[in-house]
Amino acid sequence: KCMSKLFLILGTLFTVYYIGILLYAGVHASFAWFWLGLGAVCWLALAVCRVPALQAAFLRIPPGIRTAAGILLALGIALFLAAEGCIVSGMVQKEKASCDYLIVLGAQVKGTRVSRALKQRLDRAAEYLRDNPGTLVIVSGGQGSGEDITEAEAMEDYLIEAGIGAKRIRKEEKSVNTVQNIRFSRAMMEGERPSIGIVSNDFHIFRAVHIAKAQGIDAFGIPAPTEIFMRPHYMTREAFALVKDLLLGNAVF
Repeated sequence: KCMSKLFLILGTLFTVYYIGILLYAGVHASFAWFWLGLGAVCWLALAVCRVPALQAAFLRIPPGIRTAAGILLALGIALFLAAEGCIVSGMVQKEKASCDYLIVLGAQVKGTRVSRALKQRLDRAAEYLRDNPGTLVIVSGGQGSGEDITEAEAMEDYLIEAGIGAKRIRKEEKSVNTVQNIRFSRAMMEGERPSIGIVSNDFHIFRAVHIAKAQGIDAFGIPAPTEIFMRPHYMTREAFALVKDLLLGNAVF
């Protein structure tokens, strides 16, 4: 009965959160399917708890297979928690003052308007640039589906409206992911070892800094805030992205 109630609560929470993400961020919100999938797993587990025929079918699975599945699940949870620990460490990273360049990582643009997440990055970048007038900024992001202009162009327009002089802004308009954001932006900088700050939402900082490290770039993170409702979604998605980039060698410790 306790397990049945647990699966009922979790299945309801995951399904409601999935619907909330679609209402909040739109039907094209990336990785939203994950929460629907978790909900479906919980509903299936609830059915197994409550339907005798399903219980009998579950018990017919060889014990060795059930044990192996349990071990794999435990290892997966441990890996996920380790990734989340890394992500949290990046969220509390302290910025350095007066770097040579800022890289503002792109995010979704809706038509010509910056999304909420991208606005938070740009507001944080504008704050840093006002405090450090000698710093130049590279806004990085190409044009994706549903975007009428490049992310970099939308970001430049936003920063200019925020009072940042156009002469301080460089546009990198070819990148389609974080690896390219950093690589292409670095190619636009002068000097052998410029000091570099990377601006992104707090959950993204750890991965971005360690992607830069894999490219031989010593950079520090400048975390922008993240909306509370979307934080569980972004941090969960980021854990999978971090593990993928580490396995592919795009990021290193």
